[in-house]
Amino acid sequence: MIRMRSPLLAAVLLTSVAAVGLTPAVAQTAAPANSPAGQPEARHHAMDRMLPGQLVDGRIAFLKAELKITPAQEAQWQQVATAMRENATALDQTITNARQSRGSIDAVQRLELRGQFAKVRADNDARLLTAFRPLYASLSPEQKQVANQLETAHHHWHHRA
Repeated sequence: MIRMRSPLLAAVLLTSVAAVGLTPAVAQTAAPANSPAGQPEARHHAMDRMLPGQLVDGRIAFLKAELKITPAQEAQWQQVATAMRENATALDQTITNARQSRGSIDAVQRLELRGQFAKVRADNDARLLTAFRPLYASLSPEQKQVANQLETAHHHWHHRA
């Protein structure tokens, strides 16, 4: 059971990369309490939030450095980096659509939007897991330990918010 969980935990680490920008972006789809949705300040504030696509290259570089990806692992790493970029693009599109409909959706539409985000996250998880499994198999025990520690640290940070 532990052996099975390590690759899954590490995959969650990398999946979290795409989701990092999601929570703040969705939270900003509602106008501040003291500013009606139609006012320019509300629109400006929501549009200032960075999208995952703006953060993904830095996250990719950070993970590559932390995992100490070797030249022999570079081909597998590039597959992971590609999946991470595709995930960020999918999230960017969903977030942008949510921002455009901000203030004009009813409760049913809001639930549909939450479903869209859940589907994007599930699709992103599947894409990343497919790319990450071969890389994880090539990691040294030390690299796997780092991957697992990074995921654990991210898990605790993400769920405390």
